[in-house]
Amino acid sequence: MLRPTMTSPTPSVLNRAATELERIRSVPKHDGVDFPRSCVQILRTLPGNKTCMDCASPNPEWASVTYGILVCTRCSGRHRSYGVHTSFVRSITMDAWSHIQILAMLEGGNGQLKRFFDRHHMGNTSTRYNTKAALFYRSNLSQHVQAVSNRGVYKGREASRQEHAQQVKQQQQHQRQSTAQKQTLEESTTRHLSRQQQQVIQVQ
Repeated sequence: MLRPTMTSPTPSVLNRAATELERIRSVPKHDGVDFPRSCVQILRTLPGNKTCMDCASPNPEWASVTYGILVCTRCSGRHRSYGVHTSFVRSITMDAWSHIQILAMLEGGNGQLKRFFDRHHMGNTSTRYNTKAALFYRSNLSQHVQAVSNRGVYKGREASRQEHAQQVKQQQQHQRQSTAQKQTLEESTTRHLSRQQQQVIQVQ
């Protein structure tokens, strides 16, 4: 679901953003900070983020943290009507942000969610956020963002996706090894039982 993007921030911008994120990591969530400048730079360059996710109005200044997307003022009102459990709305310029919320915006993006909706043929903006598919997306994004946070200093979207892919690969390898070990054990048990049965027949 979470694919690499075609655009990447320069190393200097990424380093500044990583420093900004580390500075606010320990800030209590209920306090928050202004959206860091370098993080805003990265946010603005993500595919699809130059226009509102829902109506394509230019230069959106509001966000649904839940999906990591940018929306215009009008559409932000509709997102508020969905309830905070479906779409948690913040202003990029006026509200305080926590470390994990900023990561959600850097790891989300309008283009990413649009591709997801397109794959599921979900073009209706008034209903798609209250679907099982949307719940799946926001749950997976939340888990992904938490994993990125747990890894330490932010290295950018490309790095986080490469690490995610590596983790999935390792999990698959572990699963295959476990399956092979289980199969070997079952075969060994079957051979042992077969020998016991033969011994019983010989005794009789």
